[in-house]
Amino acid sequence: MRWLLAIGLVVLASVQAFADEPAHAVALLPLDADAKLELYGQPVASEVARSLVQGGIEVVVVGPKMAVPAQARLVVDGTIKGGKGGSVTITVRIRDASDGSVYDTIPVTAASQTAIDHAAEELSAKVLPSVQTKLNDLIEKDRATAALREVKPRVTTPPPVVMKSPQVLIAVASSNSASGAALSKALGTQLVPWAAHRHHEAVVSSALGKNASKSVSIRKADFAIELNVLAVTIDHNDDQIPLASARVRVRISDPQSTVFDRVVVTNTIVGEKNLAADKLIDRIAREVLSIAEPHVRRRIPTWY
Repeated sequence: MRWLLAIGLVVLASVQAFADEPAHAVALLPLDADAKLELYGQPVASEVARSLVQGGIEVVVVGPKMAVPAQARLVVDGTIKGGKGGSVTITVRIRDASDGSVYDTIPVTAASQTAIDHAAEELSAKVLPSVQTKLNDLIEKDRATAALREVKPRVTTPPPVVMKSPQVLIAVASSNSASGAALSKALGTQLVPWAAHRHHEAVVSSALGKNASKSVSIRKADFAIELNVLAVTIDHNDDQIPLASARVRVRISDPQSTVFDRVVVTNTIVGEKNLAADKLIDRIAREVLSIAEPHVRRRIPTWY
């Protein structure tokens, strides 16, 4: 199954109390989804990852063909399935990474596809305490086991060399419209974690333009990405359901030249009734970055 998670393959936060204790990370696996529901895999998984990271938990996002990393103590996976009357059930399992034992199964149901965002938030609120409780149990168990071992003299070793992540220069501009400015702000906010999830440090620049490649070379960055919001359209149908789309120019430059320059257009984004404007704008921003993701990956070897 094609997994659409845009936040990928990077350790986001750590819960280790001591440097010599084993890691206690959580591996987040792709959500298995019905064919018609695949597009919801990204926002649901992103919401779960965001909640865990904000709760102080180290998260490793695992791609479809990757093995669970050694530092993972727990595995979080799940399914998205359609039900009767257009309902959607999202189920998440919390398992032991070593033997696959299931510690908890957490289901939530959305009345319709338009309510999946709310269901994802509800799911994340339930997953976080369950993961925290089990990780704390594992940490205490590890400490108790270590205390029973014979105390040996500690050998002082130099601290590990921390490899600095490669940099990506980012710049966001917009039209003078209020919705364009709002989308520009949302993109600027989401670009930093988006880059971090691909092992890159985002450096915000006010403007790049024709000097983008030169700026990349001077800063010794991997590349630069510029997003220029050209248009944002938000309408409501007869049922007051918001319908939105956007046109954004995406330019990618490496130290030598501009390697991608194209206007991307989102599909129509359907919100739920009375959805707050900022929530809708955030959803548009996620869609823009989802479209840009494969173009960056094809042109920047270190973006993985």
